[in-house]
Amino acid sequence: MANIFNEVDEDIRKERYKKLWSRYGKYLIGLIILIVLIFSINQYLVSKNISDNKKLLDIYFSAAEDIEKSQFQLANESLNKIYNSKNTTLAAFSAFKLSESYFMNNDNNNATSVLENIFNNNSLETIYREIALYKYIMINFDVLDINDIESKVSIINDKESQLKPYFEELLGIKYITIGNKSKASFIFDELSSSENTPFDLKVRLEKLIQIAS
Repeated sequence: MANIFNEVDEDIRKERYKKLWSRYGKYLIGLIILIVLIFSINQYLVSKNISDNKKLLDIYFSAAEDIEKSQFQLANESLNKIYNSKNTTLAAFSAFKLSESYFMNNDNNNATSVLENIFNNNSLETIYREIALYKYIMINFDVLDINDIESKVSIINDKESQLKPYFEELLGIKYITIGNKSKASFIFDELSSSENTPFDLKVRLEKLIQIAS
């Protein structure tokens, strides 16, 4: 997977797998997460527990800084406080950040476990569960076979998710890695011609189509 993405983004060319997660993974769905986060914060500000929620937000952003400094244990302790809180929305966001912290610290098992818990939590908003599934595929891309990824992408396709184009992109890249460039080209061409494909993805598709040709 890393080799494919290295050809897609010049900024990633000299980076290894962890840089792919911290930069490219965020780039793919960063806007959606930002929109959801802004909406969530707005909800907190009008809630009855403004002071409590502000404390949790302060902990979250402090933990994010700790991850940037590679202080993973400190970040994990902070994020687990939010993850185990009664605030389900912030718990979901802390889970995403917690999985990132685990992954950056070479703990794929815990990173995957956190994401699985989010995806299987039916009480959460669908968008959080879909983001968890996306990140799950990103982390386990190399060990998942094509049938695994097709199965997970079909879950999103059945729901007509806003994230559908991004899942399809991962599926196309997986086809490249197993040598089925014709299938990858078909997926990329469909995405490129679709009005529902976000602009940032269409920019990447120009290079992906070249790689698959």
